[in-house]
Amino acid sequence: MRWLPESYQKGSGYAEFKRAVESMLSKTDATYLDLRERILFGELKAGAPYSAPDMAAHYGLHINRARRLLVALKVGGYLTRSGTSYVISTFSQSQVEEWRLSLGAIVEIGAVRLAQSGGGTLGPLAAFIDERIRNVPVNHEDFFLGAMWLTHIVLGGKESTLANLVSQFIPQAFFRLLWMADSYAVRTGFLVEASDRFLDAARSGDLAGVRAASRIFFDGIAPSLQTLIEKMGEGIYPVNDRQNGFQTIEDNIAGYPTYAGSSRTLTPIIEPLEEIGQAALPLR
Repeated sequence: MRWLPESYQKGSGYAEFKRAVESMLSKTDATYLDLRERILFGELKAGAPYSAPDMAAHYGLHINRARRLLVALKVGGYLTRSGTSYVISTFSQSQVEEWRLSLGAIVEIGAVRLAQSGGGTLGPLAAFIDERIRNVPVNHEDFFLGAMWLTHIVLGGKESTLANLVSQFIPQAFFRLLWMADSYAVRTGFLVEASDRFLDAARSGDLAGVRAASRIFFDGIAPSLQTLIEKMGEGIYPVNDRQNGFQTIEDNIAGYPTYAGSSRTLTPIIEPLEEIGQAALPLR
C-alpha cells in the first residue's frame, strides 16, 4: 500500500531508523528544532523581532545559513514577515479557527474518497491505527508523527491534490498546535474515536457516517485548542511535557521538506490571514 509509511510497510525498523536520524542531526537541523520549540513554548515571545544576526550570534551559524533558516521557519508558520524583517508569529483565535475548519473540511473529502476506494484499504489502515496511534501516549512525539501519517493516508498520500491543497492553506505550525492543545483537554482520544467510527462506517458503506466520523476529532479538539490560543495570546504557555517532543523535522503534509537544508523547501502560495489582513479592503 503506497499510502502507508515505507517503514511500516517493511514491518520493522521504525524505532531504530528514528534514533539513527536523531543521532545524525546537523547544526542546521538542531537549530531549527530548538527555535521551533522555543517559539511554541514562549521562550521567544510572540510579536518579538527576530533576525538573522540574532540567530547567527546565538547559535554560531554563518549569516547565510541563518537567513535560510528564517525563511524555513516563516514557511512553517513559526515566524511572520514584518516589512523587511521577521517577528515571532502570533496565533490569533480567528486565524487558528480558520485553519481548523479548513483542514476539517478537506479531511472530510479525503475520508469519503478513502471509504469509496474499496475494502482492501481498510484492513491495513486499521492495523496502522492499532500500531501507531491507539496505544501511544498523546503527549509522545510518536503519537504526533502517527497522526501526521494518518492525515497523509486520509488525504490520499503525500503529493496528492488534497495534500497539496492543505499545504497551501495551512502552515506546519498548526499541526504542532493541535498536538499541544491536549494540554488543556478535558479528555483525549478523539483521534482514535474518529478512526474507529470511520472504519465502522466505511465497512458498511455509510458515507454520512464517514463524514460525521471525520468531524469528531476537529470538533472534539476545538475547545482545548481555543484555550491554548487564548492563553498564548495572554503570554501564558503550557508546560512542555512532550515526551521525545520536537526531535523530528517532519515533512509538510504534501511531502516537501520544511527545513532550510533542502532546496525543495516549499513556499506557500496563499499567505495566512495575519499577513494579508492589513492590505485587505473592507467590504462596503
